[in-house]
Amino acid sequence: MKSLNSQRKAARLRKICIVLLMIACLMIACLIPVLSVPAFASADVAGAVTDAFNSYMKPQIEKVVDNVVFPLIDAGLAIALIVKLILAWMNYRRSGGDFEWHIPAIIFCSLVVSLTAPLWIWNIIGWGKKA
Repeated sequence: MKSLNSQRKAARLRKICIVLLMIACLMIACLIPVLSVPAFASADVAGAVTDAFNSYMKPQIEKVVDNVVFPLIDAGLAIALIVKLILAWMNYRRSGGDFEWHIPAIIFCSLVVSLTAPLWIWNIIGWGKKA
């Protein structure tokens, strides 16, 4: 007798779940057209986006790159230059007069380029930094 009652309860629970699922699907089907109304623009959207980029985003990107990114690159290159000069000096002392200057010279040139980059990089990419 118990198994018959539990089977009836399970069947009833299944029917309730199916009905609730159908109601949820129906509600979603009714809400999709209401909530997905297309945005009609009466003005030039591309112009508004371009103006917003030029007015707000471009100066912020320039500030972050000039004040955060380039100094981090400079610090990394300066540390690499110091380490490579120390290692080159140690190899010079060990090898008896053979100084390997190629890698420190490349890092030094990269450091010079990175230090001066905020002055010329914006003109190269066409943003033309306003002084």
